[in-house]
Amino acid sequence: MSSRCPEIVDPWRVSEQKQAFSGSVQLGDLPRLSPLLSRTEGIADYQFLFSRDQHRRPLIEGRVEATLWQTCQRCLTEMPLRVDSGFRLAVVQGYDEAGQLDEALEPLLAEEGSIRLLDLVEDELLLALPVVALHDQCEAPAFYDEEISVDEPRENPFAALKRLKKTD
Repeated sequence: MSSRCPEIVDPWRVSEQKQAFSGSVQLGDLPRLSPLLSRTEGIADYQFLFSRDQHRRPLIEGRVEATLWQTCQRCLTEMPLRVDSGFRLAVVQGYDEAGQLDEALEPLLAEEGSIRLLDLVEDELLLALPVVALHDQCEAPAFYDEEISVDEPRENPFAALKRLKKTD
């Protein structure tokens, strides 16, 4: 594994050389992800291995690991979300080529012939986030603990209209 991870790579060149990269990035340095987190402290570890498939397309096999913190939408407390995501991407030059890929591969359209590796890391972390963050089991927050009395009779809100109708 290479200790130095370049910011931008040419996927055709590094795939031909079968290069591998690994590293870490601060979660706060990922601009699309950090606003969705309750805490941006921490790091995401990543690994990339570049190779070619039988059609000579560049392949990227990788893994991203991180602990992301979100707010549970049921109890409004922070909760950790452990992400350990593996992926296999095939670099394609157009949508027609993307439609011909095996189901085991996801297409990656390389704009201008290069890709930014940290964008791939951020994409994987974004895909791992739940639509709504919820604990499996959690207690209701304190403001829900107040009991509402249903024994007290309440006046029907339409009773006043009924009285007005009778007076005419």
